[in-house]
Amino acid sequence: MKKMKELVRMTFLTKFAYMKAFWFNVLGTGASIVIYYFLWQFVFQKQNSLNGFTMVQMTTYVILSRILSSQFGGGINEELSQWIYEGKIGVELLRPISLFFTLFAKRMGEFLFFLLFKGVPISILCFLILGGTAPAGVLNFILFVLSIFISIVIMFFIEFMVGICAFYTYGYHGLMFTKSALLSILSGGIVPIFLFPKGLAAVLTYMPFAGMVSVPVNIYLGKYVLAESAKFMMLQIVWALVLCLAAHLFYGHVIKKVVVQGG
Repeated sequence: MKKMKELVRMTFLTKFAYMKAFWFNVLGTGASIVIYYFLWQFVFQKQNSLNGFTMVQMTTYVILSRILSSQFGGGINEELSQWIYEGKIGVELLRPISLFFTLFAKRMGEFLFFLLFKGVPISILCFLILGGTAPAGVLNFILFVLSIFISIVIMFFIEFMVGICAFYTYGYHGLMFTKSALLSILSGGIVPIFLFPKGLAAVLTYMPFAGMVSVPVNIYLGKYVLAESAKFMMLQIVWALVLCLAAHLFYGHVIKKVVVQGG
């Protein structure tokens, strides 16, 4: 835990060094929320509800989903790819703590920074200006928070595997943008999953991507009964374990390849 705290602290210090870029990111997220809000207002001019969502609930969905999906643009995949691209990965592999532990601690630091300086402030401001609805209940809010923390674990392993791909692509900008675009679409961060074709929506609901945006927000709104919330959260945990195994296997394969090539 002491090592974890130190790595989280270092991540905070690094983020504070780039506050101008961070504020531009905050403004971009705020602008996207406003744009989506007015688009959905137009949709709801001719109807009171859409697939069980009222305009107030859709406003809440827009605020929370855009804030959560704004994390897709960053992540540890960028730093890991840079280490590989610049040849610093050898130094990181020689450290007395595992690469997974180092990067997970950094990812948690990024998330806590995001939560304190972006997630909570923007949510409060947008709820006050645009409106929105409170959680469906105290239990819903607790499960919503737990679901988000599980989603960070899922996101970490996906980002790790995307970052490792730099060993094959020898670059990271294309990987970063592709990851961000795909996760935003498949998680329900751009439009709710129920707007996809019925068959595709059914598949996406049970994929790990839904656990990053759609599942937490629907839990918050009370779109799931308690049993459904528990089911989807268990599915999140299963996907986290599957992706953990996949990331370790992929990492083990790549490291052997690197050793054979001489680093």
